Amino acid sequence: MRGSRLVVLLWALLGGAPAWAGPQDAPPEPMVREALGAVYRLYYDGLPMGEVTERWERNGAHYRIHSEAHPYPVVHWLAPSFAESSEGAIAEGVLRPDRFEHRRSDDPQPMIAQFLWDRAVLVQHFDGRTETFPLAPLTQDMLSIKYLYRVGDDWIDRDLPMATGKRVEIHHFVLQETVPLVTEAGRFRTRHLADRGDGSPSHFDLWLAEDRRYPPVRLQVTERGNRWEQRLLRVEFE
Repeated sequence: MRGSRLVVLLWALLGGAPAWAGPQDAPPEPMVREALGAVYRLYYDGLPMGEVTERWERNGAHYRIHSEAHPYPVVHWLAPSFAESSEGAIAEGVLRPDRFEHRRSDDPQPMIAQFLWDRAVLVQHFDGRTETFPLAPLTQDMLSIKYLYRVGDDWIDRDLPMATGKRVEIHHFVLQETVPLVTEAGRFRTRHLADRGDGSPSHFDLWLAEDRRYPPVRLQVTERGNRWEQRLLRVEFE
């Protein structure tokens, strides 16, 4: 008995785990890094108008999304090109944007939303002026709201304020159905999330692949009787 105690003591003195050691701290989780690209066909009231390219990047607790829409030359007079970007933090299973920007080819002034979370203030710049709004929890922008699924599902069936750079809308997604969806990028089993938000001028519908490796498969936005839609053409994994 004394011999075994001596062995344990010598092992501890020579660099082994101390004989009095309790449970050890768990090793830190590896930093999540993601980069995902997607190309969509863009439709206006059912007519093909151009293509949209999007890129999602995650580096640990930070994210960035960039989107560009380019109309076909034959309809360039009807639909301007535009570029959008969103970047911010990932916290408590949701995206927390810091800045959103929307630029159009037919307007020299961008729309910009700045999210001042420490002061609970939303600052929006548009049409040469600046306005401030209360910044509610879960507030998103027009890009981040599509990519919430990348970090969790806690946002489903909850009110989501959305900053456009000009106004704040309230959206509320509920699971409508699980449905197979065929696009030029392939066949996907998707969750159709329908927008039940009241009083907003725009209405979103999202079709998200159950396999979360993929970007949003389809997006439909209806505003003032007009319908814009994105359908997945191809995916670019990195």
